[in-house]
Amino acid sequence: MPMPLEDALSADLIRQALPPLARDLVRELTVLGETDSTNAVLARLPPDRRHAHAVLAEAQTRGRGRRQRHWYSPAGGNIYLSLGWRFEPAPPHLTTLPLVAGVCACRALERAGLRSHGVKWPNDILVNGAKLAGILVETLTAAGRAVLAVIGIGLNVRMPGGATGLPAGAVDRPWTDLASQLPAAQREIGRNALAALLLEELLSGLERYAAEGFEPFREDWNRRDLLAGKRVGLEGNGPFPSGMAHSGTALGIDEGGGLVVDIDGYGAQVLHAAEVSILDA
Repeated sequence: MPMPLEDALSADLIRQALPPLARDLVRELTVLGETDSTNAVLARLPPDRRHAHAVLAEAQTRGRGRRQRHWYSPAGGNIYLSLGWRFEPAPPHLTTLPLVAGVCACRALERAGLRSHGVKWPNDILVNGAKLAGILVETLTAAGRAVLAVIGIGLNVRMPGGATGLPAGAVDRPWTDLASQLPAAQREIGRNALAALLLEELLSGLERYAAEGFEPFREDWNRRDLLAGKRVGLEGNGPFPSGMAHSGTALGIDEGGGLVVDIDGYGAQVLHAAEVSILDA
């Protein structure tokens, strides 16, 4: 029987929902009532407890996304999940890891019944232009040739209070949640089942990424890329003066996961840290 969306997160229920292979890969699974940030929890752990350790929280007081933006993280309705993963040696072009995490999250959401979603480079999962989920990948130093990555995912499952119940200024861009996007027949899937789907896809994806790099994910990324071929607005780091806005046409990604844009007046450039917005549908 499906679990309701408002079910409390449970480490035992998430483990039970994982298939045996994924269950064996997870070394630790921690569910917290409230924390500052699930990524920060993993970063504070001793190095030998970070790999394959999944941390979830009902609420975050200092949830954050790319460029240290605040991620509104109210209690009781969403998923805030971080997974630590040790690579030894680090794969080539580790800068593609956020893209791999995006593909894995999209696969999990597809299995939950979601359609018409994709990824806005590098880390936002959108449905019809509204943000459903965000991904934050951080790397920590490790001994020798190893690197420890922390992959954080914030997923709006059912935002408490809905669109009219958010505090003023809590979210500064269009957003949506899974409850309003899933077909009626799939809306009763619970957060524990969703967390298990996310973990399963991440674990299998990270194992393959460690062995084969980004190439096995490239076609799936291209299929889900919401920017390719679109007119985009750009701010931030680039060949143009800092603080100036520019526009161009997104051409896809390069081998290192950078966004290739034919920038008006500058030609084709590879961007790694720019703020990008879609100018046309």
